[in-house]
Amino acid sequence: MGMFAGISEVEVRQKNRYVEPGNYIVEITAVKSGRAQQSEKPYFVVEFEVEESDNPEFDPGAAICWMKMVHQYKKYFLEDVKGFVATALGVSAEEVTEEVCEYVSGEDQPLVGKRLSLRAYLETNQKSGKSFCESEFRLLSD
Repeated sequence: MGMFAGISEVEVRQKNRYVEPGNYIVEITAVKSGRAQQSEKPYFVVEFEVEESDNPEFDPGAAICWMKMVHQYKKYFLEDVKGFVATALGVSAEEVTEEVCEYVSGEDQPLVGKRLSLRAYLETNQKSGKSFCESEFRLLSD
């Protein structure tokens, strides 16, 4: 078996650039959920194409992603995912169920093509003092 055996079965590995502080207009290109390979922790990730940005690191056409992963507190993961899904669907948070989240991150990809405004900013964890990026989304009319 040669050194490149199996190359036909793999996809090109893409480096993900995550949302950084700034104001953006983005279009959803994919919504995925699953479990991390090494830790088995659940994740929810939304991939976007940047249309506009005031962050000089992200030109129009750049691919970025917003990812939420279950760490110490599953509640925060669920709150963030529920908020995003409700905003992207244009529905109330009460309408977002487990089935809805599975649907939007499943094979049909109903959120692809939706445009959102995205405001990302740094927050500081009061206990650890570490900074992290928070995001606010707003659905834009078609």
